[in-house]
Amino acid sequence: MAESKLAGKAWQALITEAVEDLSKDSFYKSFCACCEFLTGYDSTLVVWLGRAHKPISLFDNIPERYSERTELPWINGAYLLDPYYQLFLADSASGVYKLQDVMPDNFFETDYAKNYYRGTGLVDECGLLIRLSDEHAILVSLGLRSADNMDQISTDEIVLALPMLATLCRKQQSALDGEINFSAPLDKAFRNFGKDHLSNREREVIQLLLKGHSNKSIAHLLDISVDTVKVFNKRFHLKLGISSQAELFSLFLESISMIPFDADIDPLTHYLEITQSP
Repeated sequence: MAESKLAGKAWQALITEAVEDLSKDSFYKSFCACCEFLTGYDSTLVVWLGRAHKPISLFDNIPERYSERTELPWINGAYLLDPYYQLFLADSASGVYKLQDVMPDNFFETDYAKNYYRGTGLVDECGLLIRLSDEHAILVSLGLRSADNMDQISTDEIVLALPMLATLCRKQQSALDGEINFSAPLDKAFRNFGKDHLSNREREVIQLLLKGHSNKSIAHLLDISVDTVKVFNKRFHLKLGISSQAELFSLFLESISMIPFDADIDPLTHYLEITQSP
């Protein structure tokens, strides 16, 4: 009988690296190396799911030839038809789910499969659903794009390791008080949002608005008058082509959902380049 991977030195080194990378941008790269080692899958996409926002990409190592057809279309709307997203909406428990066990009987005849899934190049997929709360979860999509390697795939050991892996994910995503830390995976994108288009003060006002502060509260925090806050509101509304705080929030979520997790660029510029390109 072959020795369990979980008992070997290679696993010990991989899981140790993941632990050491907790709270760092490099965590999910180390985490995914653990998942791929245990299962034999050769690519991974990690997304943060929430009932109140679109999925947010945290990491991927999808082959370049498939990347453009996989991650962005999924985040832009294909996720709504994904069997794994439906598991999340159905409050399914944390677990390891093979696609063949959760997809509908006619999955490969659906528009989702014909217009999106086939373009990903996947021949097999397994999803780790790690629940963070009633409203949030981490989805780890493990993929295989060569049928020749199907005999290398096994989920037996990652099922055993899931409690440990789930704990690491929750620690990565959670604040010290145990609540979801919205800023942890998005802090860089949040700070950079609008930096190529707005003044520093306009961005300060936007950041406080996104955190839920009123004009009066912003005036107090920035030591300016409420009327001045309103002036800054008018300025950035004009520059961004929006007319309400709801549109601002929508633009912010759209922008950060498209930016790579560790990119030190303005998410708004990245979003506009993608959406306004011919």
